[in-house]
Amino acid sequence: MKDFGLMVLGTFFFAFSVTIFAMPNSLAEGGIPGLSLLLYFGLGWSPALVNFIANGIVLLISYRYLPKSVIIKSIIAIPLFSIFLFILEDLGSPLNDPLLAALYTGVFTGVGFGFIFRSGSTIGGTSTIAKVLNYKFGWEITGTNFVLDALIVVGGIFVIGPILTLNTVVALFIG
Repeated sequence: MKDFGLMVLGTFFFAFSVTIFAMPNSLAEGGIPGLSLLLYFGLGWSPALVNFIANGIVLLISYRYLPKSVIIKSIIAIPLFSIFLFILEDLGSPLNDPLLAALYTGVFTGVGFGFIFRSGSTIGGTSTIAKVLNYKFGWEITGTNFVLDALIVVGGIFVIGPILTLNTVVALFIG
């Protein structure tokens, strides 16, 4: 029960970070949340819906390769994260300082992921893809996850521009 509480708390903190600080200040993220933000900034698509669909696809693909305990926790955490994103989506407002927004984004993301990882859960995304690639091909998880996240962040240059992408890197470093 403690793990479940930590997962819910961490998922909320991460969704709070994305919606209250990243979205209104045009910052992205790494992984599937970053992809969902770039599609929000570029095409106006709901981050909650994109996150839910993309992570659902990743989870379906990874079902064969990951431990059942990770799959079960992810089946709970992924919709929960999307629900929190949906609920909080319109509550943030821009700060006048993009660097300050990046600092807040990083702190709340780090706290959120700390609780999520402490619970033994995941919110899917590139870390799940990295785990599958590790299982199938022996690729190192941390490096693979870094490369996948970096590709999405670099894509931000074309959507939010180089300065906001650099602020995104600051937020990710702090997180």
